Amino acid sequence: MDHFYNKSNAVESLDRIIAERVAIASSLQMYSMDSGTTEKYSLSISREDGDVASRLTQRNEEMGEMEEATVALQGIVSYINLPPFESNRSDGLKRLVHIRQTVTLMGLGSTHFQQIVNNCRCSYSMFSWYTPNAKLLPAPEFIGKYSEGRDNAEHVTITASNRFFTPVQQSAGLEVVDVNGELDPQGILAKVDTTKFLHTEDNAVGYYVLSTSGGGSKSLPTTPIVFQIGDIVEVQVSMTCIPNKGNFTVKMLLRSIMLLNGKFTTDATTARTLSIPAAIAVALLLPK
Repeated sequence: MDHFYNKSNAVESLDRIIAERVAIASSLQMYSMDSGTTEKYSLSISREDGDVASRLTQRNEEMGEMEEATVALQGIVSYINLPPFESNRSDGLKRLVHIRQTVTLMGLGSTHFQQIVNNCRCSYSMFSWYTPNAKLLPAPEFIGKYSEGRDNAEHVTITASNRFFTPVQQSAGLEVVDVNGELDPQGILAKVDTTKFLHTEDNAVGYYVLSTSGGGSKSLPTTPIVFQIGDIVEVQVSMTCIPNKGNFTVKMLLRSIMLLNGKFTTDATTARTLSIPAAIAVALLLPK
């Protein structure tokens, strides 16, 4: 992000949006999931027989069963890697079978986003109660830092990702999902060997935009190319604990992403574009 992006207004808007989303949401919100919410939201850590991974789950009162918990969190996009993917290298296919759909969020100083970060740490610590021999890594890998500007100002980030393909030997019981043209317009992903790797329901990510026309709001399907660095978005994630080099770590799995406000990105792009002719004119007037 550069000086064309209005950071102070974006932070103010993010705080307001988080408060609004939490107030009206029917789904779990990371902003509200502090250390005392385990019983309130009927949360637990569950692992199926024979599975090395454990998941954050929530009791479905209607069905009387535990199911994977999906949690919403909001932030400003600082990094994004979504379809369509490119393959310009000689090892392209080998790389693509391991590629991940990734979104990194930051708050640029937002107090509400910092609360989300704090509650992510609380949710992470829940897994330590169920980790053999307390081998959970001391800090969550999905929390990082983003440095920007000449002064290298640092901002805390949260990263959610999901692999695009599942190895066939790990796909038992999962439904295969077709890869449509919006995700793979050049047919690059279609070249992957489906006897070894599959795009399953567990790999699928939903893409949405929040529409506020007509006095109400609703989420509408969209394509991944609409999302840009600087957008204010909401991601839906699940949390899974897996073995990692003799220890355990928790992955934040991306389930969906929704555009809440792209105005600051658009305004920055417009201002940047309009500044180019002026800059060129000034350069032409400077003495050689």
